[in-house]
This record gives sequence, structure tokens and C-alpha cells, in this order.
Amino acid sequence: MTTAKRTPPQRRLRALLLGSELASGAAWGAVGATLAGSSGARAALTAHGSAGADSLAPLLLTLAALPLGSLVGAPALDFVSRAGGRRPAMLTCAVLTVLGCLLAAADRSFLCVTGIGVVGLGVGGYAIVAPKLAHELAEHGHRRLMPRMRAAAPAGAGLAVLAGALGALLSPAQGVACAWTTPQLAAIGSLLLMLTLPETPQWYAAQGRVDAAYAALQRMLGGLEAAVGIDWVMMDTGTRGEQHPIGRSDLAIKRVRRTVVAGLLLEAVQALPLGLASLCLGPSLLAQAADAADAAGTGMTTLPVGIAAVLAAAWAAIALLGTRRRGDRYAYAWILAGIGASACGITLLALADTVHGVGLVALLAGVDALLVACQFLAVAPACTGSIDPLVPPWLLRSQRRAVATLRPLVQLVSVTAPALLLALVPAPTAIGVVLGCQVLSLLIAVVTLPWALAAMR
Repeated sequence: MTTAKRTPPQRRLRALLLGSELASGAAWGAVGATLAGSSGARAALTAHGSAGADSLAPLLLTLAALPLGSLVGAPALDFVSRAGGRRPAMLTCAVLTVLGCLLAAADRSFLCVTGIGVVGLGVGGYAIVAPKLAHELAEHGHRRLMPRMRAAAPAGAGLAVLAGALGALLSPAQGVACAWTTPQLAAIGSLLLMLTLPETPQWYAAQGRVDAAYAALQRMLGGLEAAVGIDWVMMDTGTRGEQHPIGRSDLAIKRVRRTVVAGLLLEAVQALPLGLASLCLGPSLLAQAADAADAAGTGMTTLPVGIAAVLAAAWAAIALLGTRRRGDRYAYAWILAGIGASACGITLLALADTVHGVGLVALLAGVDALLVACQFLAVAPACTGSIDPLVPPWLLRSQRRAVATLRPLVQLVSVTAPALLLALVPAPTAIGVVLGCQVLSLLIAVVTLPWALAAMR
């Protein structure tokens, strides 16, 4: 049953979930602004086969710090959420993100990379704790909020890039610091919102504190809904109490094995459009193109505010559209269309050698927006919408842990592999390799996705 009118705590819960996703997306945008503000990183990304180890190592460390931090932070904050509660875990995520942003804004490379890693700890915690809040605090019937909230990540990235460009306009040394204020402010907002919300009823029930669970339900839903919802809370807590990690004996069951493989496949498919790589590498490529255009006399400067504003507006529009669509409808068509359109975008990059100046900037900006839309508007919602609602209750905990482990690894590969190709091989070869991988992935998706989606039902 659903409430006739959404209560203020429910609205604050949605704002909290949105703030956590904005912080995660803004962290990737701030990484992109950091690279765009580094002449060495821009030179490495446009070296096309002549990048040296001195410029390549800082680039890869900057890109890898966030997903590696997430890989460590997810299991650690998952343990905190089970032992101490969801509320302390979310507060810890926010504190880690705020502290990491302070370090990431430093001028020294070591402190910057360390700060990004600390931000990754918070982002990894958000990835595994926020779905628990959405499941346990939202009114019954609205617990599948995360697929829509995750679509807001490009908006956070756009705000970070725009803040960095505005900061560089005021003072070139302040661009990176201003970019990192965006995830910092989002994390502070989520921290303040979490302070206004109670611990989840399921956690209280798991500790045997039924009265506290009922009080939390009353606070979130009201008295009438709490009287009905307490039975569901007790049943849900009992079901999860009987769960155990998947072992070899579980994988021997065909249904379980197919569900696990299908979930892993759909999680990996989400990175194929290279939208995440576009968020963090696109600003650097556009900054370098704008720099070349300025040298040609068109009046453009490095990190121009106009280009940053266009990117931010495009990414925000993609996020807005993504939060309004349902990912469980026509999933197969959305996935194939997203992968196919991203392959077309990669093909357009072959025209980069034939255009210069403003034309090159427009081409790169258009392809960047297309790749981001393919991942965050088409493919990712379809994959998440196909996984989340259909996971059996006895696999829910294992599914969340698997996603929290696999997603950072997929992100690590999806951002470092394009950077290595841009730095170590000529541009036509890099485009050919990426396009070949896209086509091969599309063929694999055509063959395996029907089986995967059928296995989830």
C-alpha cells in the first residue's frame, strides 16, 4: 500500500538519495576537471602514441583512485551498516567524502590522489548503503528508487565541471578546488538530511528492538501505515536473517546459477557505451581542443566556461530524462539501441582529423553527450531495472555485495582502458580498437541478453 500524501520524512529521504548520487557523479566530474586543469594529463591524452611514463603514471593514478577506493569502501561500510546501523554508515560515507574532497583539492599530486581515494571510500559506501535506505525507509511500493536516482549522476558531474571552469576563470589555481566543492557540498547536504531521519525499522527489528522499529515506521509513514507496515518489516527481517552467502552448493542449482551469471552480465554491459569515460576524459579532450582553437585565433581559452556550461546543460538534461523513465520496460531494445548508438558516436570520432577549431570542439562535445546519454539514459537504467526488481529475496544480500564489488572493477577498466589507448596508440588505431570492441560487444549482447533477461524472470 502507498500513502495518499508523501510525508516530509519521505521527501527528505528522496532528497538524501538524490544527494548521494549527485555526490558520486560530482566526484567523477571533479576528476575530469582535475585532469582538464593539468597540462600533463591533457598532453598524455592527446599524445596518440608518444606519451611518456612521467605523464602517464599520474593520469592513471588519478583515474584509478576513485574506483579502487570504492572497491575498498563498499565492504567496509557494508559491515558498518550491519553492525552499527544504516544511519551511522551513511554519516560515515558523507564524512569520508567531505574529507577526501579537501585533500583532492590540494596542489600536490600525492595528496590529490590520496584525497580522490578517500572520496572513493565514501562513494563505495553510498553504493551499498543507499539502496538499503531506499528499501527499508521508503513507503511500501516505492522501494525501487535507486535505478531512477542513479540517473542523476551526470548532473552532478556537470555541476563539478562547470564549477571548475568558473573557478579557473576567477583564478587558474582555484579551478580544481572549486570543482571538488561540488561533491563536498552534496555530501554535506546528505549528511544534514541523514541527521533528520531515523534508523531503519529493519535494523531495529534485527536487533530485537521491535518498539524502536515501530517508532521509526511511525516517524516515516504515519500511524496508520506503521500499524500495517510493522508486519511487513518483521517478515522482511526474518527473510533476510535466513540468508547466507552463495556457495558452491547454491550455484549447483540451475535457477541460482543462471540468475548470478545474468546479473554479472547485465552489470558489465552497463559500461559498454563508455559514458563514464566521457564524464572524466571529455573535459580534458575539449580543453585541449579549445586550447588549439585559441592558438588558431578563434578567441577560445583553456577550460572555457561556455563549453563547460554546454556540457553541464547536456548532462543535466540527460539526468532529468533518466530520472523520469522506467528501466523495466523494453530493456532489450534500450540496451541494444544504447550500445549501437554509442558505436555510431565512436565512429564519428574518425572525423576528428578532418575538422579543426570550433568544428572539432563541437564534434567532441556532441560525441561526449551522446556517449553519456547512451550509458545513463539507455543502457544503465535498462540493466538496473532488469536486475533489481527480479532478484529473489534469498539472493538480495549477495546481489548487493556482488554489485558493490563488480561495479568499481568495471569502472576501473572503463576509464583506464580508453586513457591508455589515447596515450599509447595513434588516434585511428584507438578508434578502431574501441569500435571493434563495441561491435563485438553488440554481437555478444544480441546473443546473450535474451537469455540473461529470461533468466531473471
